[in-house]
Amino acid sequence: MSRYVVIPRMRVQNANMQTNGVLLGGVPLFAANMFAHHLARQLGTKEEGIIYIHHDQQRLGGQAYGRFTPAQRRAATYINMQDYIGKKSAKRPILSLQPTASCHLEFSLVIKFSSSRISPEKLTNILKRSRFAGGQIIEFLEITTHAENELETALKKIKTGFAILDRQDLLIEYQQRKQINRVQAFTQLLALKADALRTFFNDQNLSWISATNLGYALLEPPTDQRAGIRQAQNQETTAHAYAEPLTGIVQYFSLGEILRRNTEAEDDTWHNLQKLLWTYHWPQDDIFLLKQNYINA
Repeated sequence: MSRYVVIPRMRVQNANMQTNGVLLGGVPLFAANMFAHHLARQLGTKEEGIIYIHHDQQRLGGQAYGRFTPAQRRAATYINMQDYIGKKSAKRPILSLQPTASCHLEFSLVIKFSSSRISPEKLTNILKRSRFAGGQIIEFLEITTHAENELETALKKIKTGFAILDRQDLLIEYQQRKQINRVQAFTQLLALKADALRTFFNDQNLSWISATNLGYALLEPPTDQRAGIRQAQNQETTAHAYAEPLTGIVQYFSLGEILRRNTEAEDDTWHNLQKLLWTYHWPQDDIFLLKQNYINA
C-alpha cells in the first residue's frame, strides 16, 4: 500500500531561482520531483508523485524601474592571492564572478511513496543533511504520514497555500483561437492581467498563471564517447547528451478553496484530489516530462 508523507512549511535558503536558461522565478517543480526521487532512494522505496504547495518566495536582488537584477556573489581565494584570476602585475587581485540568481523559498510537499513503511524520524534525519534546488534546508515542521485514502487529511495538515496546476490547455486554446505560433501564444498569455484572462477564457477561477520548467528534450542521441562528464562514476560507460528545457504554463490555485470545494456535493471537480499529483515520465525516448492529471478534469 502506498503512503503520503507531508513535509509542511519547508524553508530553503539561497535556492536556485533559474529554473532553466531563459526563465527566472518559476515554481521549482522539476527540482521538487527530483528531490522526492532522492528521498525515495534514501528510504529504499519509490516515489509515485508530489504535490507542491507554494507559500512564499523571496527573490534576492534589486528592483528598479520594473526590472529585477539578481544579487551576485564574489569568488574567494583558496590559498593566497596567487590563485586569483587576472594578471600578477595588477595593482589588486581580481575576483571571479559566476552569474547566479537565488531566492529564499517556503513551501510544503506532499509526497506519495510506494511503501507504507515510512519512518518520519528517518526522513527528518535525511532532510537535515539534504539540499533543495541547491539551497540549504533550514527549517520544516513536523512530518506526518497518511494512508493512501487519506489525501484530504494530508492536505488539511497544510491548510493554506497555493497548489500548482498544469495549464497547458490554456496555451493550446489561446494559440488556436488567436491563430498564432506557440511562442507568440506563450508570451502573450503570460502578459495578460487577471481580468483579461477571466474574460478571454470565460473562467472566473483564473487569476495567477506563470511559467516554469517541466522537463527536457534531448538534442542528440546519448553517447558514452564524451570525456569530462561531471559526477560520472565511470567516464567510459556513463552516457551523456545535450538537451534543451521544456517550459510550460502553470496556475497557482488556493489550497483552501480546493479543500472547500472538495466537501461540496454539487462540485465534483476536486473529488479526486490525486489530480494534484505531479509525476515524471518519458512520453518518448528523447523527452523527459512532468505531468499532472488536472487537465480536462
